[in-house]
Amino acid sequence: MKLKSALAGALRALNLFGGGISYATPQETHLDQALKEAESAASEGQNDNATAAAEHARGALTHAELAENVKSDPHIAEAKVHLKQAIEHGDMGQATVAGEHAQQAVEHLKMAYKEEKTQ
Repeated sequence: MKLKSALAGALRALNLFGGGISYATPQETHLDQALKEAESAASEGQNDNATAAAEHARGALTHAELAENVKSDPHIAEAKVHLKQAIEHGDMGQATVAGEHAQQAVEHLKMAYKEEKTQ
């Protein structure tokens, strides 16, 4: 009976946290998410929203770190540097500078993505 309850709980947790099956590799998934978040951070910086730029940069950084854990890539490493700068400047209210760093991160993530697809 305890096993049945444990299985039911595990299934609820999977459903709660989007337990859908993905056929992408973990790096592709995190790289995709990092790119989306970095693009949003760059856009928010251009729209003079420093707080949102920093928040999206944080999301991008998290995904970039997870992607890098799967496979090291110099472009991801450089993107992380710019994302950290985007966060720092966004937290200081410097939306334009945060957006510029986020855009640099976008460019590096695109290079990492391109290299991943050609391998």
